[in-house]
Formats: sequence, C-alpha cells, structure tokens
Amino acid sequence: MKKRSLRALALCAALPVCAWAASPASPAANASTPPGGVYVGYYQEDPATNPEDPTMGSVYLNLPASDSSFSGTMYFTYFGCQSNNVGTVSGTKKAASLSGNWSGTVDGTQQKGSMEGAYSAAKGAYAGTFTVAGGKQHIDIPSCISYYIAPKGTFELFAVGQNTPSSFSVAINGHDVRWTPPGGAMMTLVFVLDPAIATSGHGNATVWQTLVLGPQGTADLSDVHLVSGRPYVLAVSAADSKFRRLGFASKAFTAP
Repeated sequence: MKKRSLRALALCAALPVCAWAASPASPAANASTPPGGVYVGYYQEDPATNPEDPTMGSVYLNLPASDSSFSGTMYFTYFGCQSNNVGTVSGTKKAASLSGNWSGTVDGTQQKGSMEGAYSAAKGAYAGTFTVAGGKQHIDIPSCISYYIAPKGTFELFAVGQNTPSSFSVAINGHDVRWTPPGGAMMTLVFVLDPAIATSGHGNATVWQTLVLGPQGTADLSDVHLVSGRPYVLAVSAADSKFRRLGFASKAFTAP
C-alpha cells in the first residue's frame, strides 16, 4: 500500500508562500486573562499512531478577548491535484481553555473530530490536541497522492509576528521567502493567510501551504495567486526528525 511521498512533497519547496500584516499580541499578564485575536500556527499528526507519514499543516483561530465562541480552520491540501480540503473549527474559549470541534471534507471523505487546548502565559501561545473521529484512514488519489490520516495530533498557535524561539525568523523580499533552518530541521511547513478572511470568521483564510524537506531555507511565492497591494501573513514552522517543533515564525507583508 502506498503512502504519502515525502520526496514528492519536497518538490513543493520551489513553490510560493505568503503572510499577513498585524502586530504581535503581548502575552497576557496571567493565564486567566489570555489574549484574543487571530492566532496562527501548525498542527502535527501523531508520529506514534501514524508512523507512515506524520504530516504538518496550517491552522489558525480567531479568538475572542473574553469568554465566548471562536472559529478557524485546519488546512489539508498540498497539491493542485487534490481537492480544497478544509476542516472548519468552532468552539468556546473559557478563561485560558479552548474546547471545540472541527469538521470538513478531506479528498472526498467526510471527517470530523475534537480540539482541546489552553494558553500558556510563559510561552505567549496556545497549545493542545485534536482527534479524528474516524480514526486512522488510508486515502489514495490515483496519479496524485496516497497517504494516511492520523487518528490524533497536536497543535500550537502564536500571535502574528511572534517568533519562537526569538532567534528564528522569516524574511520576504518580493516573492522570495527566506529563513535560517534550525539545526536538525527535517521538515518545514510554509503557508500564507489572508487576514481579512481570518478576522471575518467566515471562509478559509489559508491561501496556500507546502512542505519543504531537509535543511532548506527558501521558498518562492511567484506562482501563488496573491492580489497585488493586499496584506497577507507568511508563516514558517520547522520540525526535526522526531516531528518536534524547532521554530515557528510569522510575518505580515503586502503582496508586490
């Protein structure tokens, strides 16, 4: 049985990436008063239950400043031959905790699951876990991609403009995106968000995403369909061979 080809995903390294403009939120004074706003990050499929191809993908949430409902999406598309695969997230923020569910279509299959998380004032970030109600599944699209959906995973979310660690950053010049790969980097997720859609709470704000394999530190946005003069957010998340996050950075920019 075939699995998702990481070599094939490496071809995406030459494709474009994008980002949005906004100031990073300041970490809350304490965990009982966590900040709101659009938080961007990544989800990581669990490598223990899905050792075949534990993949990273983009996720963002539009969070309220006080106890209330939130929304966002998880994005599952990497190739043009795939469907536009979006998991719509909805839930409730209560003090430092997030509790919700997600649902959507992944390459013609109906999927859903739960999402739970919490804010860390020390890290200035939200983190948690998600599940897939249907458990581990094999998806095969002839002449396109073959992969496994993991039964569960983790996620982290950061304010736009926040770098973790502070030494990890991303720069963009025209359509050229660059970052310095952390030591031991094995896979790097690069994605672009449309902030207007993210803050509206309606639709999918992820314009594009790709996975760059190995210690590479460049991406090209020339083939990404960006609207000139429009603000975007570019985000980069690097992981090691054990699928542990080494660095995350995002940057707001205006499309040339």
